[in-house]
Amino acid sequence: MLVHNRRWLVAFVIVAATLGATTIWALRGKTTALHVASQFKTNDYPIGIAGTQDQGYVLTADGQVFALRGWTSQSEGVELGDRPTSLTLSTSGKYLLVAGQRLTLLDDTLRQQWSRQTTAPSVVEQAVFTTTGQVAVVYSFLADQSRQFVTYDLAGKYLDGYTVPDFGRGSQINLARSGMLVVTLAGGTIYTVSPQGKVIAKFTVPNPDQKLAGLVTAVDDSGTRILAGYGRSVSGIAGPLPRILFDQTGKKIAQIATTSDNPGLRALGNVFLIFGRTAEIIGGDGNQLLSASKLNFNVIDASMSNGECSLLFQEQTTSQTAIYFLGVYDMKSRTLVGQWSTAETESPQVFQLPGMRSILALSSGFLILTP
Repeated sequence: MLVHNRRWLVAFVIVAATLGATTIWALRGKTTALHVASQFKTNDYPIGIAGTQDQGYVLTADGQVFALRGWTSQSEGVELGDRPTSLTLSTSGKYLLVAGQRLTLLDDTLRQQWSRQTTAPSVVEQAVFTTTGQVAVVYSFLADQSRQFVTYDLAGKYLDGYTVPDFGRGSQINLARSGMLVVTLAGGTIYTVSPQGKVIAKFTVPNPDQKLAGLVTAVDDSGTRILAGYGRSVSGIAGPLPRILFDQTGKKIAQIATTSDNPGLRALGNVFLIFGRTAEIIGGDGNQLLSASKLNFNVIDASMSNGECSLLFQEQTTSQTAIYFLGVYDMKSRTLVGQWSTAETESPQVFQLPGMRSILALSSGFLILTP
């Protein structure tokens, strides 16, 4: 009789534990699941989305710019054309900078304030609102791939500029909001250049025995931190990859070890993202602020706003239709606070905006996701 009762008791405990775990998981799903607050269709792929707490702005690949009033209703917008590549909102929220074959400044009502284009055929390689209240731009000329750095005031008046020396094929540039230009040569040498064209420092990313290749650099918004590293080994054999954090003078701040599964490198405001099989957020002192992964998924995109970081994961599959998982993380608590999944045939892009808005851009529109 005691054995019989004991068996019933064990069975009861197992069932109760299962029900309890199911309830906890369901509650957790309710608290972390994102929902579609609104959905918008576009004529072409949304390549730039920015905004404030109250209003959003969208740029599409065919040059259309429109506003989202209250993030709920769409304005008529304007047609810019010119094969745009990026959209940037000023810190004040009063101006928009659209880069492409020309540089165009709009106000927050989408009225064009001015537009600039070089006399020789060129494209805007990078453009930013600087911390001094100006606009800095790097033009790349199509004939010889030479570059020109220029600053304008917000009225469009030319202020200063210099010709960027030809650093050879494969060189990369990064433009910080301080106006500092970071030029990375294919061989590993890095130059930091002041807004006046003066070389601040010249230093080299170590590459012992030339065993590594695929150098990439990223610069934070302040321009005081540069993260550099090689993305693969020459032999193709998987192994550790060093990431080195410098300041603008070339002083080494920290060295971070990662694996060949994480070749990606980019800046997110004043922090850095190392990504691939997993995602690591690195602070300006080299310390890890967040680590995230999902089994059988790779990290393909990320965005950050107001202490919230959104990471977009793609399932490792050979199917034309892939599963994508969006995770929103609170950087202070280092926890997952929102999630969303979808199946798509084309790779989406993620934008994180104020008000815990996660924007998932698809081939012909975008979803606004909120908790």
